[in-house]
Amino acid sequence: MNLTVRNIPKSCTEQEVRDFLKKELGHYASGIEVHEVGTPTAYAVIELDASVPYVGEVIARQVNALHLNGVALEASSSLFSDEPPQR
Repeated sequence: MNLTVRNIPKSCTEQEVRDFLKKELGHYASGIEVHEVGTPTAYAVIELDASVPYVGEVIARQVNALHLNGVALEASSSLFSDEPPQR
């Protein structure tokens, strides 16, 4: 399961983002990839070490409450997608 974090400040380096997310997510983060660092569209994809889908949703909510260099982060888990919900 993956977690996508957006709204990363342009002033952050890739290492700052990695360190911050590793510290905040602890053992739940088994891999962190940072993309487009230094741009307004920078984002990170975190591979979560969790087998229960709703853990990703809970972690996404916690990350949404975090600030990096004074900027509120936005997160969504792979549980959320652009596809319509199944009925």
